[in-house]
Amino acid sequence: MTGVSPSSPLRNWARPVVVIPAAVVAVVIVVAMALLVIPGGSTAPLSPGQSPVAGSSDNPGSDDPEADSDTITIAGVGDTVLGAIPDRLPPGDGAGFFDRVSDELSADVMFGNLEGPLSERTDFQKCEGDGCVYLRMPPHYAPRFAEAGFDVMNIANNHGYDSGPEGVLDTQRALSDVGIPLSGIKGEVVELEVKGLTVAVVGVAPYDFYTNLLDLWAVQQLVSAADESADLVVFSMHVGAEGTDRRHVTGADEEYFGESRGNSTQVAHTAIDAGADVVFGHGPHVLRGIEYYNGRIIAHSLGNFAGYAVLDSTGALGRGAILKVTMTPDGEFVSGSVVPTHMVDGGYPAVDPGNGAWSDFNELAADFGDAGVTVADDGSLVLLEVLLDGRS
Repeated sequence: MTGVSPSSPLRNWARPVVVIPAAVVAVVIVVAMALLVIPGGSTAPLSPGQSPVAGSSDNPGSDDPEADSDTITIAGVGDTVLGAIPDRLPPGDGAGFFDRVSDELSADVMFGNLEGPLSERTDFQKCEGDGCVYLRMPPHYAPRFAEAGFDVMNIANNHGYDSGPEGVLDTQRALSDVGIPLSGIKGEVVELEVKGLTVAVVGVAPYDFYTNLLDLWAVQQLVSAADESADLVVFSMHVGAEGTDRRHVTGADEEYFGESRGNSTQVAHTAIDAGADVVFGHGPHVLRGIEYYNGRIIAHSLGNFAGYAVLDSTGALGRGAILKVTMTPDGEFVSGSVVPTHMVDGGYPAVDPGNGAWSDFNELAADFGDAGVTVADDGSLVLLEVLLDGRS
């Protein structure tokens, strides 16, 4: 397929078709990082009938300053791309690319979805026709992610293989040189040592050259293996159709231009049932709701974080979020917060003064009924089922 949907998130580009299987060997790197910085916030609209409960000692969604020594904070962002070679790259080789959000990219583990390889290889053909889209960044951009504070980047998405298997290795080497492991390679688990804990990160996508999320047994096996060897498991899923008309989680299988993109609810629940402790979704290029399932947080899509000269930044396509989830060493949810972001000046990430992500999450919480998660007027997560249980 080479056509473009009217709601396509790519700027004047058609969507790619990627179907070539391969496997590459992952590198495990040990990284230790800083403590969480909880963002402040201004007023954001709440769901009808919702009351802020931030700060309540009985609310698991509140911020607890006494919890830092006994908890770990894991944060994530959605689709992140610093342009595309040869002629859609930011000035100055991307110097200062993340400056507008650098104060908020702070957690014990900071995760990002890298939407394209760090490789200049152009000899790999993933589809035919003029509509093929290739997102490739120079390998020497790797330090930009380290400077920003990322601890692990994910390659399991529909552009991570745009330079083929050798391009994945290029990406792995470039990030390894700056101390960042690459998750999402087929069948592999990345482990980080943080605050005396082992944190495993796994990534899946609806393609055979990654662990294919259309194969729920494979998802279950990979997460179970990670859970056996680590204290905590971070699960990344590139799932779902794309565009402004695909903001809602339906619980059904999704397609995009005839390509199977999986069932977000089914994949996320499978991962948590197998041992995942937090789920970061991405792929639709818009924010989707946050769900509380079996004591764990699922962000079904964190939207577009950065997409210089590549991703459309208008309306819902321009909004993203930095989601921070604090949990016990056993994975029990303690608190969470959302820093709303949007893309500016052609695709740079910036904190959104309009708090658009808060409004989106509050609206989209209805997709999950009592399991929905909203955002209070200080940016903290509010669990609807906790309120309904009368514990706040």
